[in-house]
Amino acid sequence: MERELLKSKASKVEISDIDLAPGPFSMSFHFNLEPLKASINRFGVLNPPYLLKNSDSRFTVVAGYRRLLAVRELGWTDILCQIAPDTFRPFKALLLNLSDNITHRQLNTIEKAMVLKRLTRFLKREEIIADFMPIIGIRANKQTLELFLGLEELEEAIRASVAMERLSLRVAGLMRSIARDDRLRINDLLTSIKWSFNQQWEATQWIIEIASREGCSIKDVIDGGEITEVLNSQRMNNPQKVRSIVKTLRARRFPTLVETEKLFRKGLSHLSLPLGVKIIPPPFFEGVGYRLEIVFTKGQELKGKLAELSRFSGLEGVTDFWKGKEHR
Repeated sequence: MERELLKSKASKVEISDIDLAPGPFSMSFHFNLEPLKASINRFGVLNPPYLLKNSDSRFTVVAGYRRLLAVRELGWTDILCQIAPDTFRPFKALLLNLSDNITHRQLNTIEKAMVLKRLTRFLKREEIIADFMPIIGIRANKQTLELFLGLEELEEAIRASVAMERLSLRVAGLMRSIARDDRLRINDLLTSIKWSFNQQWEATQWIIEIASREGCSIKDVIDGGEITEVLNSQRMNNPQKVRSIVKTLRARRFPTLVETEKLFRKGLSHLSLPLGVKIIPPPFFEGVGYRLEIVFTKGQELKGKLAELSRFSGLEGVTDFWKGKEHR
């Protein structure tokens, strides 16, 4: 990339003359101004903002958007800025702001999406993948790029959840395939209590599939009696609520499989297997390959458990209580 020296000019600018709406170079989303305001109150603005003058004699922010918001909230009427020349190209202005940001702070996921979206105005996707995704700490491939580019289509509440790392990026991507009110309702569910990202992904898929299969809305699935009762429970802690909701959704999405699992557990209940011995059925009860799991600390213990198992009666009927059932 060619080197271009920036010949800016220092000048005091009235805050009222600066357009403080997020502009074409902005890459700031969901931030707390208070620490910055405290720093400016104590030490002033150490790094002056960079501006471009518009045709209407107002100014567009190139770099320093948060600093300008902070001084406005502090009641400043003017501020010393660096004014970029009229010939300074927009692409270079974007790169200046990117450099200013990544040298001073860590961008959140939505801010990274903003960077990539703005780069599409100037570069081909292949260039963005090769030259810029590694710089901002994103896995450099086309699928990930498209996932990030789609985030700006989502509502602010959902983007805020992603920025705060309360909502999985992968789930946010999945939400683009459903209606606005449905994804907002899912966002409410997944941020009202703490889920792991894997649990969020499973639950979201199941909710969408249940609504499709049963011909109802996603809101109906989430606001059904069992889930609402769990969310409002005073007896359950957060992990218990999540496990209960996951269990409810799984049973509704895979009723035959869940019933088969119950029959399997019931069928094994008459066997007094040694401690640390477990019979594991084929995944989803499809196929005939069972596994025997034995937990032991020493070879002598293993030998004893194997000897005990060899004397067991009833093992030959392990599959009888589920054979012939239909599974899905």
